[in-house]
Amino acid sequence: MAFTNDRRRMFFPGVEWTFMSLVLLIVGATHATNDTNDTNDTNDANSISKCEDAKYKCAFRGGCGKALTSYLQFCVADLRGDITTCPESCQHALIGLTSTEEGKKLMTCKCNPGDTMCEKSKQQAEVCRSPVTAALNNTRVSCRIATSICSADVTCSTALSYYNLNCRSMFKGKKCSHRCRNSIDILIRQEKAEKLNTCICDGNEGYNCKGIHRNMNVLCFGKKKNYNRKKPIQKKQKNKEVKPVKKTYYASGNEAFFLRMELLLGVVLIFILKD
Repeated sequence: MAFTNDRRRMFFPGVEWTFMSLVLLIVGATHATNDTNDTNDTNDANSISKCEDAKYKCAFRGGCGKALTSYLQFCVADLRGDITTCPESCQHALIGLTSTEEGKKLMTCKCNPGDTMCEKSKQQAEVCRSPVTAALNNTRVSCRIATSICSADVTCSTALSYYNLNCRSMFKGKKCSHRCRNSIDILIRQEKAEKLNTCICDGNEGYNCKGIHRNMNVLCFGKKKNYNRKKPIQKKQKNKEVKPVKKTYYASGNEAFFLRMELLLGVVLIFILKD
């Protein structure tokens, strides 16, 4: 995995405090207590020491470490200087990071007294608070955000990898194999894949998101309604003249007898007149 090769370059000056303080700011969670001041001071000290451990635990855990790598790739450089908006790629990385158990533990981290690097990082990250919090609270998110959340979880990420491997024919609209259907069933059972089931294609995925959803519904689940249904072309029929049907007259038995008699009398009269 790419994560393994990136471990050594994760920790350069200021980065560990940058990601910790950024997560703290984004989540914005502080636990209010009714304890005495002495108890609060003890909790603050413990919180700082646990934060030191939490940052390393996150870095060397599969899901959180992968999310941390994404954060270092998309956020560290972009959040420097005076910025007014949080880059979308950084938002996705932060959403993935804060969706992990190890990432959640970073929410109570506090800067050590006199740690200007940590305080500065928190100030720079203020711009990301609103969009990331809003995205985390949304019931339906874009498929890119849903993928980031799933990828930050080891089990969900593994299930997603098998899905991408076994469903290539379905992606192309050919067929949904047994392995593909099994991979889908496993993926949708993952807790961190919940938002993938209802995610919205925004057109910026880099792949045919809507086409894959359509192929899955048609090929794997047999939902053909409203998918590629073309209205039948109605050919204009020329108004043809309706010709009257000639009816053949068939006389009944008595009528036929009288007709023959009339013909016979007619012949007799012709001979009489000739004489």
